[in-house]
Amino acid sequence: MPAARPRASFEPIPPDFDVRTFVETAENFQYVDRISYEMIANNGIDQFEKLVLLHVIIGGKPLVIDGFEEVLDPWTFTPSWLRDNHGDKSRQAHSLQLCSAGG
Repeated sequence: MPAARPRASFEPIPPDFDVRTFVETAENFQYVDRISYEMIANNGIDQFEKLVLLHVIIGGKPLVIDGFEEVLDPWTFTPSWLRDNHGDKSRQAHSLQLCSAGG
């Protein structure tokens, strides 16, 4: 029988949690930068690649693309899509699902 691994306890986020105050007062948190899918479509892929290079690769910061889900098939990046296309890596499926659900 494999040894049991220690697991972190699950603490639900209270419904009255004030994200804005938390981000503005915690020194280790900041809002993520966001761009729209239309901005990429209007400025071209070359400009987008430069933005990713400077902001994400060199700067090490995340970048959220709003509206991108509207141009993808609804089944793309679902857990079943990941299993069908990349094997049964449920941890990846769970992470992407959380990201897409969280917006």
